[in-house]
Amino acid sequence: MLTRIDHIGIACFDLDKTVEFYRATYGFEVFHSEINEEQGVREAMLKINETSDGGASYLQLLEPIREDSAVGKWMAKNGEGVHHIAFGTADVDTDSEAIRDKGVRVLYEQPRRGSMDSRITFLHPKDCHGVLTELVTAANPAAHKDEEDH
Repeated sequence: MLTRIDHIGIACFDLDKTVEFYRATYGFEVFHSEINEEQGVREAMLKINETSDGGASYLQLLEPIREDSAVGKWMAKNGEGVHHIAFGTADVDTDSEAIRDKGVRVLYEQPRRGSMDSRITFLHPKDCHGVLTELVTAANPAAHKDEEDH
């Protein structure tokens, strides 16, 4: 089932400024960056540490590129801050179905493409005590081990 905290998603108004804060304050470096048109965000993944299952834990900084994106709408109401928590899993399809069977609403019928070619889905925050929760299956943790894509 769930093996680690994959990442904490943090919504921000200015990605470059926020990346610089985490670099200057904590020494975190950008491991990967991309624009995800489907999700409507520009993002940077800052690696925190390796994990025992071959993956890693990250901070995911998210800047909306459209006001009508999920992150853009969330920021219009809440401003900057923690947007979601993501748990790593070896099989997002199986785990999301098992969680759905327990009465938790899964927001996507089929997992979608996430950061670094991962497969993702989200769980409804009203069913998770107010926390938007993401499930993530990494594309291939070993393939991204030394990736510097910024």
